Amino acid sequence: MLRPCRTLRGFTLIEAMVSLAILSALIALGAPSLASYSENSKVRGIAESFYASAQQARLEAIRTNQRVQLILTTDAPTAANVSTTNTSATAGSWMVRRMSDDATPVYTFVEGKNIREGSNRSDGTSSVTISATSSAVALASVTFSGTGTASLTAPWTVNFGSSTGACATAGPVKCLRVVVSPGGQVKACDPAATAAGDTRRCS
Repeated sequence: MLRPCRTLRGFTLIEAMVSLAILSALIALGAPSLASYSENSKVRGIAESFYASAQQARLEAIRTNQRVQLILTTDAPTAANVSTTNTSATAGSWMVRRMSDDATPVYTFVEGKNIREGSNRSDGTSSVTISATSSAVALASVTFSGTGTASLTAPWTVNFGSSTGACATAGPVKCLRVVVSPGGQVKACDPAATAAGDTRRCS
């Protein structure tokens, strides 16, 4: 026995418009969270990379029993610029270099990093910001001795934030910090963590 053919019913125009409206509302609600997550990931990635470089500088100094310097520089962080004097406490690049004990030091390139690496921005810039101080004074470099101590009288504090918004809790960005102590210890921490016993605390 033949069954009657049924016509398949699709979406009506009204149903399609309602679906699109709901989808648009969900995207609008999720967009700020996605943007904050992306920016926080960039800040964390740059801070972790700088922390690794600071650790490497100290270990290189101990390994070679030579002075090793970590500098923030406005030049490209390459071997060709290893002797640069263009430093800035807010520069977007950093370099690790060994220093000879000569009156005029001879530098040997160890590694260099640029804050723009992995920024995924078409103009080649980065929204991540760096600011380095010691005793509230801008300081663009630290030198580790062969024993691993640092050329500091007070901790070197390097803050990582974003030009897109304020740090939490006032804003959407979770800023981070790398601290180098005069004894040479390197610590990555969260300046917003203040509870006693919180291992993320900076002090």
